[in-house]
Amino acid sequence: MGKRSRRRVGGAPTAKGQASVDVKQPPARPAPTADSAKGPPAAPWGDLPITEIAVLVGLVMTVGGFLVGGKTGTIVLVIGLLLASLAGLEQAVREHRAGYRSHAMVIAGLPAAVAIGGMVLLGAPREAFPPVAVGVLIAAWIPLRAAYQRKAADEEQGLGQ
Repeated sequence: MGKRSRRRVGGAPTAKGQASVDVKQPPARPAPTADSAKGPPAAPWGDLPITEIAVLVGLVMTVGGFLVGGKTGTIVLVIGLLLASLAGLEQAVREHRAGYRSHAMVIAGLPAAVAIGGMVLLGAPREAFPPVAVGVLIAAWIPLRAAYQRKAADEEQGLGQ
């Protein structure tokens, strides 16, 4: 690495006695406003970390299902995945409905997954799965995104209290 490609910090003199250019500092962040400082919406059950407990139990069941193996392990694995997924979905729905963050695509994945599950049970051809899943996903995403944008706009204007 040559001398020109190395940056010197603090204005230390270079070999020729010239002060080098200081490294640019990123612009200061604006002070948090009341809206941005309020954080995610509170759970309806208060400070009890039910969502976090459900995710932990789901993860433990998933690992246990892998370790046990067989039919019992598969059932434990699937229940663990469902429990952790439902806990994450609950958090996403709560944040989305409060206008805190948009989780429209995650929430729209639920009806798409249910549609695919129904198609599997009905014995539909596998070639039909992707177009149906994408169609249901888009059909669910559009109103979810519009609802979030309305709620976020209301929150920004102070109408959401």
